[in-house]
Amino acid sequence: MATLGRLDKLILKGYKSIKEVEIEFSATNILIGANGVGKSNFIGFFNFMRKLVDKELELTVAQMGGANKILHFGRKVTSEIEVGLIFKPNGYKGILIPDEQNGLIFREENGYFFPDKINYFGGNKKYLLDNIGGKESKLPTHFTYSPLGYIVKYINDWKVYHFHDTSKSSPMKQPCRVDDYYSLAVDGHNLPAYLYYIKQNYQKNYQKIVKTIQRVAPFFHDFILEPDIANEEMIKLRWKHKGSDLYFDANDLSDGTIRFICLTTLLLQPNMPTMILIDEPELGLHPFALKILASLFRVASKKTQIIASTQSATFADFFEIDDILVVDTKDNATVFKRLNSEEFKEWTNEYTVGDMWQKNLIGGVPSYD
Repeated sequence: MATLGRLDKLILKGYKSIKEVEIEFSATNILIGANGVGKSNFIGFFNFMRKLVDKELELTVAQMGGANKILHFGRKVTSEIEVGLIFKPNGYKGILIPDEQNGLIFREENGYFFPDKINYFGGNKKYLLDNIGGKESKLPTHFTYSPLGYIVKYINDWKVYHFHDTSKSSPMKQPCRVDDYYSLAVDGHNLPAYLYYIKQNYQKNYQKIVKTIQRVAPFFHDFILEPDIANEEMIKLRWKHKGSDLYFDANDLSDGTIRFICLTTLLLQPNMPTMILIDEPELGLHPFALKILASLFRVASKKTQIIASTQSATFADFFEIDDILVVDTKDNATVFKRLNSEEFKEWTNEYTVGDMWQKNLIGGVPSYD
């Protein structure tokens, strides 16, 4: 993928289980670690930032239980949340403090432009947003051809995808509006409309999606994507079984298959977001499907940036050690360690990433200290 616009570094202090962390990112970033160490908190932070940019900070803080729930061990221990983002050639910094109503307000908010990162000249520029006491960000409300506008455009794409709910009442199994195709929803509720849009406008991408699904589900022939005859404003997910003239709907798919369909559509879509964030994509998938999914990650990472958390050593096996971020806890705080192939050169000749994880050679296992 092009490095322009990629998130290079995150500095985060005082957010939930994260006391202080500075992380450098690559195209593919796979978080591994034990239950309860803070992987989901970290993934969720990116959604928090998107809400901040969307001017929904006050509502989001209230929905999360107030500032006392968001600050690391509460306001008696932590006085502020500091966020620093660097993505070529722009940057953002925000400092949030609690107010008397248990909300969060800005103590500082700035944008940055780093021309040297793209071989331009003129010196770094700092854009003071003069937002002391503000309850919402003062970044632009929409994209503009300016450093601040590019910051908004970049963060607006951050969504955390969860395709976990596969019950009969699952959003992805319900009919949706045909015109709900702007982007794939985080819970997959507009999957049929989005696939219909891709089929109508991006036939090559659509065929790749179908063929990839067939590799994991050989019985699958194709989708039947047509608006409902009784209500042409609506569409539902239907498909055809190989060797049969019968049509089936989403309720006839296994949990793992419909999750894989959502993930395949997300990773092979024609217009990639700036970042794809997925919490535990391996749920319900066969090991062979995990191998295909990892290959989709590699393909997608050439066009976008991926951050995903996993509990599966099998899934971790399909990635290079340089792709791995180990998440642990130390002194009641979430800590991160990016692995590198040079440090573990002796081990990689004998063990896979999953082996090293299970043998506690790289961390990321429950600690009883």
